[in-house]
Order: sequence, then C-alpha cells, then structure tokens
Amino acid sequence: MDSLQVRTGQVSLRILDDEGNERGIFRFNPEDVEGAKKVVALRDELDNKQSEFVEREKQCKTADEKLDLLDETVTYFKSAIDNCFGIGTSELVFGQAKSLSMFSDFLVGITPYYSKASEERLKKYRNRKPTAKN
Repeated sequence: MDSLQVRTGQVSLRILDDEGNERGIFRFNPEDVEGAKKVVALRDELDNKQSEFVEREKQCKTADEKLDLLDETVTYFKSAIDNCFGIGTSELVFGQAKSLSMFSDFLVGITPYYSKASEERLKKYRNRKPTAKN
C-alpha cells in the first residue's frame, strides 16, 4: 500500500526535571500560524500579568500576602499555558513547581522554534515566483 507523510512541523522536546530525569515529551507546532498567534498573545498576556504582579506586590503588607499573590499569579500563568498548548501542559513542563522565573525559561526555550518557523514561512513567500494570470 502506498503512503503519504504530511510534515506539519511538529516539534517534540524532552522535558527534564532539575535532576535531569525525563518528565515527559512536550509537543507543539511552531509552523502552525494559529498556534503562533496564540503564543504571541500568551507572551503579551504574561508580560501584562507580570507588570500587574509587580504593582500589586507593592501593596502587600505581609509575607503571607506576597505568597498568596505569588500563588495566584503562578496559577494564572499555568492556566494560560494550558489554554495555549492544551490541558496538562503546565503539569508536564513545570510539575508542582511554583516560581515566576520558570515561565520566562519556558518562553525563552520555545521562542527560537517559533522564530525559525516564522522566518521559513516568510522566506517561502519572498522567493515565490509570480504565476501567470489567465
């Protein structure tokens, strides 16, 4: 039987914990335009939420208030990532960890894949020869 393989551009990354143990495989498609739009929106959303966190932290009077705010913000970020990449993604990528820096690490880690895919998409159209119109 003949077969056809359609390359969608999906990327699979091994997710390792702090000790180097594999936690699972994170799959995403940086070539998917709709997915790329979601990632750009996610990055903007996380930047806005981070600014909001900094402002709200200034209003906190106790360590408990700061910890509650941190917990709320991390929970929000995890939910935003699940909304972008699918339910369970934040659990796979972050486990039970709760720190703000891990979200930056995540976005910095996947951004090169999206940048490369974007450049490849643009290159295809830049190098495309015009077709004759009938």
